[in-house]
Amino acid sequence: MKSIVRAICAAAGFAACTPAMAIFTNGGFESGTFGSWTTGSGINTGLTGAQPFTSASIGLGSGGSFRGSVVTTGAVELSGAPITLPYSGTYTARVNNADTGGIANYITQADVITNADRDAADGKLHVRFAYAVVLSNPGHSPSGQPYFFIRVRNVTKNTTLFEDFSFAGQTGTQFVPIPSNTSTLYLNWKPADVVVPDADLGDSIEVYLLASDCQPTGHTGYAYLDGFGSAVVTQGATATVVPTLSESALLGLGALLFGSALFATRRSRAGKA
Repeated sequence: MKSIVRAICAAAGFAACTPAMAIFTNGGFESGTFGSWTTGSGINTGLTGAQPFTSASIGLGSGGSFRGSVVTTGAVELSGAPITLPYSGTYTARVNNADTGGIANYITQADVITNADRDAADGKLHVRFAYAVVLSNPGHSPSGQPYFFIRVRNVTKNTTLFEDFSFAGQTGTQFVPIPSNTSTLYLNWKPADVVVPDADLGDSIEVYLLASDCQPTGHTGYAYLDGFGSAVVTQGATATVVPTLSESALLGLGALLFGSALFATRRSRAGKA
């Protein structure tokens, strides 16, 4: 009986210490691949409508190729931007590259938000990540400039929770010229913290990022992503998991405790018979 109790306690300790799978699988790209992410490409046909541009402004034709990559320690920034790579852990995703051709690349993933994504510090549900962007600035009209777009939305309710859209040379942004390549602009690592309403608990949350060359095809645009999940991942951190006890772990632990106790009781009764 004592050995069973010890086993139960050990299992309980293991469950309590096992990192929960927070929202978005492979959110830190620590598999070294785009595993669990959907990747795609298209041809930039130009932004439409009036500013400020939104997802409805994006014009993409079929074609192109996915030119993204998961970069690791020692990676050199393609255009010479002083962006530290990787952001955290061992790997960071790059969407599109420094080649031209009028090609847009995107990655996306949707996952259900649960109480495992609730921050104990404030009791709120979070989706957190960091992104950095590099855009050539050829001086085309705004509709033809390289651009990037990132969005977090509730797929279940079709509501937008977060959106950032910038084209090269857009006023009011935090982009600055690369010191060694002033015709190209960059946005250094920018953390995002999206607070998800409690009413969205159990809903499917999607993140989507697109980076595009210019529409006339001769200038490039790409972006870096890292640290997706519910925890705060600081730059230079060595891990991107969330050490919390999820609902599934609690349920599993409860089942284990109940089953083990039932087994022990039956065994004890059989021994007395």
